[in-house]
Amino acid sequence: MSDETRRGRAWLIRWRSGRQAAARRSGLGAYAARRILLLIPLVFGVTVIVFLLTSLVPGGPVAALLGGHATDTAAVEAIRARYHLNDSLFTQYVTWVGDVIHGNLGTSIYTSEPVASELQQRFGVTLALNAVAIVISLSAGISLGMLAARSRGKFADHLAVAIGIFSSSFPSFVLAIVLLYVFAIHWTIFPVVGLGNGGFDEVTHLILPGVVMALAPLGFVTKISRAAMLEQMETDYVAFARARGVPWRRIYTRYVLRNALIPILTASGLLITSALTATVFVEAVFGIPGIGGLLVTAVNNTDIPVIQGIVLVVAIWVVCANIIIDLLYVAIDPRVSFGRLS
Repeated sequence: MSDETRRGRAWLIRWRSGRQAAARRSGLGAYAARRILLLIPLVFGVTVIVFLLTSLVPGGPVAALLGGHATDTAAVEAIRARYHLNDSLFTQYVTWVGDVIHGNLGTSIYTSEPVASELQQRFGVTLALNAVAIVISLSAGISLGMLAARSRGKFADHLAVAIGIFSSSFPSFVLAIVLLYVFAIHWTIFPVVGLGNGGFDEVTHLILPGVVMALAPLGFVTKISRAAMLEQMETDYVAFARARGVPWRRIYTRYVLRNALIPILTASGLLITSALTATVFVEAVFGIPGIGGLLVTAVNNTDIPVIQGIVLVVAIWVVCANIIIDLLYVAIDPRVSFGRLS
């Protein structure tokens, strides 16, 4: 074969690879656009449910806005006029959605502060706490799952599974108090409560509550990771790679782990919801000024605008996070078809 033929074939291979990469980028972009368009009906449904929260309060919206305080007829009529309660339900919804689009989530009944500003002050704290918990849970769970799969039937396998079962079975409220006493009071490794003075100090304040939130779903991640790894290890491509003399470490980390990430990503989507449910308790125990504490205060004071704002923000957060996970599917595994995921 002449040099010109070799160069021609090399150029043809590069050209085909470029065309395939461009087609894949185009397909990923179209798939992302379709998933983003799906946000419209989902967000619409969320806004309808959140708006109807006021109708669930005994006595209706007026009773919620009055907070149980006695008042005269003139005050009631003033409240109904201020919050457009004399309009039809559809008009009220359109007015409320218009305010939400412009960043106006209403005013807190309890503090008389804009709900948007209160959420803005606390949302970043809760987001950081959830991120710490998810990172700890995924990193530890995947590591334990890999260890268990590689040592199947051995002591390390049984130990990893036992750690996962223990962490998911231990009551979170007991675990929080025990870790707080041992690592914050007895050994003084971590701060006790609060957020500190910002920067690295704030990170140290989030580690211990993040660990508490991460331990509950750790067993689930370990189980999913172990099962996914074992399934990939029994495939033909692993046997062929080992027969060709490919180092086991390379097979395990580059091929097995990557192909096992799809079910692990699905588990991470469930972690977002579980972390949000644990946020309320953990923030209360560790004195963290996040959305969880604000939600508890709002429920105790029947502060409907704040409850509506928190539910709306959290719901949109969960929807967007799951769409991001869907996009990660096709980014990690090129074999995934865009059509099957649409």
